[in-house]
Amino acid sequence: MSNVISSEEVVALDSRRLSGKSSHFNPVPESALARKALRSARLRDVVAYEFTQDAGLVHQYCAMRESMFISVWGLKHFSGMKDRYDDLSQVLIARKGLQVIGGGRLTISTAEHRLLLPMEGDDFGLPQAFPSFDLSSHTFAEFSRLSILPEFRAGAVFPEIAKRFVSKAVAEGVDFAFNMAPVPLARNYRQTMQLFGLNWKICSDVIVPDREGFEGIKMAVSVMDLRPLHLSAKTSHVAEALLPVMAD
Repeated sequence: MSNVISSEEVVALDSRRLSGKSSHFNPVPESALARKALRSARLRDVVAYEFTQDAGLVHQYCAMRESMFISVWGLKHFSGMKDRYDDLSQVLIARKGLQVIGGGRLTISTAEHRLLLPMEGDDFGLPQAFPSFDLSSHTFAEFSRLSILPEFRAGAVFPEIAKRFVSKAVAEGVDFAFNMAPVPLARNYRQTMQLFGLNWKICSDVIVPDREGFEGIKMAVSVMDLRPLHLSAKTSHVAEALLPVMAD
């Protein structure tokens, strides 16, 4: 009997292997592959939020905010690169995987450690602009450098960032939170904060200096009084919306 396998027998063996009849070949069902692909897609879609000083993430955030301030605010000479306030602040990052898609920073001034906030300078001071608040006896803060990639602005990213900023501020004992932004953005921020029952007040009576860096853009100072959250952290509907985030 010949030990030579004919070409017809080779074809038959290959056919049996491909049809799954061979014990050495176990094809993965298409349904399992589809489920794996869907799981991978969902993981890619998950947005993570974290306060961080990771050098790589902060660098991405700084580059992104420079691009966004130029394209959104219309600034031509803005530099978003890291400055001293990034080291003095709590930087919040929104990311998908390792890609930063949004972020901002929270800078806090306490009675024990007074700090000029980013919006303050020789031409503008918060204690002078808000004398009725008696800021010398309070902890206050500024939300600044808020930026989000265009494709994520219409979704939940900014509300989630806002919730985490407010939760962090309340946890740090902040009584008043301030922001300086172009008027249209200030209105957008107010609308988002109102979703959580928070009173974001645009202070049109506060005169903002016309700084060279604003390039002629009209800016507005806004403030939130966070003291009610300290007083009713366990009972108010605002607190109920924010406490789950504080527990993350």
